[in-house]
Amino acid sequence: MVIETIVVTPIQQNCRILLGKAALVVDPGGDVEAIIASLGGRMVSQIWLTHSHLDHCGGVAGLKETFPDSRIYGHELEKDYRQRVEDIAAYYGIPEGLMKNCPEPDTYIKGGEILDFEGVKFEVRFTPGHAPGHLVFVNKEEKYVFAGDTLFQGSIGRTDLPNGDYSTLIRSIKTQLLTLSDDFQVLSGHGSDTTIGEERRTNPFLQ
Repeated sequence: MVIETIVVTPIQQNCRILLGKAALVVDPGGDVEAIIASLGGRMVSQIWLTHSHLDHCGGVAGLKETFPDSRIYGHELEKDYRQRVEDIAAYYGIPEGLMKNCPEPDTYIKGGEILDFEGVKFEVRFTPGHAPGHLVFVNKEEKYVFAGDTLFQGSIGRTDLPNGDYSTLIRSIKTQLLTLSDDFQVLSGHGSDTTIGEERRTNPFLQ
């Protein structure tokens, strides 16, 4: 399957779109029209949230309005973030209407589940630290992970936001991501893609 990356909103978040007969959208942070334009006429059947900071879930409401049969998956712990997207966006000076409060998931996930998109399997892993209900989605067959804001090229997710915790994030990375083989591709929530091996060798936060 093809993975499209759409960089959305002034926060420059990587929205990932897996294209099959339908589409799976991971972390639609906003710019819903651009996301829909990238679908090639496909319907969105599933929306997955690594976490519910505004830049990762601000476009869910717009997608759900367009594709009401799509199913949202995310962690129950992040309900407060989803309810306050518009307030937080206003606080940061983000133009009104660009991000909307996020509907609650149709299915709560917490780690340990296997999600299926048109026969492609993903293992859900719980990776708190950047956000209390952060999850990553691991495709073991094709060796890539939708990593959200856990691990970046040469860096890690912020832990200075409310409910962030540095030691928890480092533990999550070491136990849930660095246990993957070096050739796994890391599809991060911001910036360039990387690999587990590259970050294991060179990331200053992991030495």
